[in-house]
Amino acid sequence: MKFNWNRNLALSAAGLLVLGAAGGAGAMALTRPTVEMAPTVPTAIARLSGSDGVVSIRGRVAEVYGDHFVVVDQSGRALVDAGPDGDAMRTGSAVLVQGRFDNGQLHARYLVDASGTAREVGPHGPHGVGGPPPPPPPAPGAPPAGMTPPPPPPGQAGAV
Repeated sequence: MKFNWNRNLALSAAGLLVLGAAGGAGAMALTRPTVEMAPTVPTAIARLSGSDGVVSIRGRVAEVYGDHFVVVDQSGRALVDAGPDGDAMRTGSAVLVQGRFDNGQLHARYLVDASGTAREVGPHGPHGVGGPPPPPPPAPGAPPAGMTPPPPPPGQAGAV
């Protein structure tokens, strides 16, 4: 039996490609966010305090406060935090809200209007829509961010 270098090299390269593809697919599966399925049957607002995880509520918008609004159904009222994308709600409109109930308010992830159009709202990613939170404001008397302070006046270089 004759040893064929070209054939063995080709088989080894193909094997490494398969291992790399499998490893990459596994890594992608582990780093993706988990898919959250909302219940298909809406929860009565009066029962929200006893629920955890993802919930759905259906009702009418009673009041709007910027990106927060109040939804009412036959059983009660719920404050909904729709995040920076949720400021388009109108009083009186029918809505289905899917999200997480926590600390007395529903943090919306999806809003579905009366026509059935779903819109993703709320934070996108680990720190909201635009990425990480902004840096804290500078201390009083500090120079604006990105600017260096002026040098001390001549003769006072080492003075404290």
